[in-house]
Amino acid sequence: MKVIRQSVKFDRSLLDKDALKVINIINKAGFKAYLVGGCVRDFLLSLTPKDFDIATNAKPEQVHKLFKRSRLIGRRFRLVHVMFSARKFIEVATFRSGKVQVANNGVVMRDNCYGNIEDDVVRRDLSINALYYDIETQEVIDYVGGLQDIRVQELHVIGNPKKRFEQDPVRMIRVIRFQTKLDFHLSNEIKSAIFEQAPLLGNISTIRLYEECIKLFHNEYGFKIYQRLEEYGLFKYLFKQTHKNEFIKKALLNTSDRIKRNQSVTPVFLFAVFLWQAQNERFFVIKKKQCSTSLAMSQASEEVIIEQIKQVSLPRWLSSRIKDIWMIQPKLESMNPKKVKELLKNPRFRMAYDFLLLRSISINPELAKVAKFWHKTQQLNQS
Repeated sequence: MKVIRQSVKFDRSLLDKDALKVINIINKAGFKAYLVGGCVRDFLLSLTPKDFDIATNAKPEQVHKLFKRSRLIGRRFRLVHVMFSARKFIEVATFRSGKVQVANNGVVMRDNCYGNIEDDVVRRDLSINALYYDIETQEVIDYVGGLQDIRVQELHVIGNPKKRFEQDPVRMIRVIRFQTKLDFHLSNEIKSAIFEQAPLLGNISTIRLYEECIKLFHNEYGFKIYQRLEEYGLFKYLFKQTHKNEFIKKALLNTSDRIKRNQSVTPVFLFAVFLWQAQNERFFVIKKKQCSTSLAMSQASEEVIIEQIKQVSLPRWLSSRIKDIWMIQPKLESMNPKKVKELLKNPRFRMAYDFLLLRSISINPELAKVAKFWHKTQQLNQS
C-alpha cells in the first residue's frame, strides 16, 4: 500500500487542546496516536472541525488505564471516551484489522480484531475520512488517495462500494450527508451501488436510523440532503409514509435558518412535519366512521406513529410531543375565545403555533387569518 505523507501546519489555536493532551499522554506511554477522520478533512478544507477523534495502536483497556476519567463503551466497536466535562469527551479508537464477523445478509456484526494503521485505513468508509495527522511530525498520512479526492472534490468509497454498502447500509446515507455538506461529486460507482442497494436500509436497527436521521436533518443543509435522499431512492426507506410537499421544504429551510442563528431545534418538529400528511390522510378515513374529531385525531396519530417506528424508532417522549402538536392544530384553527388562555399556557403551544404558521405559508394558505390571529393574541398576552 502506497503511503503519502504531506507536511501541513494546522493552526494550533484551532486544534482542540484536550485532544492534543490525550494524544501526548498516549504517545508518552510508548504508544502512537493520531488525529483522524473528519477533523483532518475539515482542516484541509479550511472548515472548523466539530469533533476531534483519535486513532491509536494502544488497545482500549490500555488507553482506559491512562486516563482516570474515561470509560469503555460499545459492543460492536470497542471505544474509549476520555471525559473532560459532563458534555465533552474525546473519542479514542484502536486500530482495527479488516477482519469482521458478518451475518447471513452481509451486515457487519462485530469488528473488534485489532490491527495496525494500514489495516485501520481500509476499514474506513470514504477516502477523505481516512486521513491521519501526526502532531509530532505535522504530517497528514494518506494511504487511499484522500488528499487527491479533496483536491478534485469527489467522494470515493474505500474498496468496492457495493460490498461496503452491503456490510453497512448506513454508509449510503452517510455518503449523501457528506456529499451535501462538502458539495462534492459522487463517483459513478457510488451512484450505481446506492440505486441498487437502497433497500438494504431495511436491515438496520430502527434505533440507529433515528440517530442517523438527526444527523441528516439537524444542520444547515437539511433540505438539500432531503432532495438527494429522494433522488437516490433512499428517503422512502426512512419515511415510507411521507411524500414531497412544500410544507417539508419550508420546515427544513426553517430548521437550517434556526441553526445558522444558533437557535434551538428539536427532532419533534421535523418528525411531526414529515408525518403530518399521513396523519391527515388517516384522520379523514377514520373521521367518516368516528364522529369525534378529537378521538379521530388521536387514533390517526397513534396509527401513523406505530407505522413509522417500524422504520425509524421514535423515543416515547418524542412521539408523545409529536402527537401533542397534531392534537392542538384543530384547537388553534377553531380560534375559540374560551380556549385561548388555556392554549397559551400549554407547554406545546409555541411549537404548535410555529407548525401552524408553516402550514399557512405552504400547504394551507387558507390558514393565514388563523396564524395572524394567534400572532396578535401572543403579542397582546405579552403586553
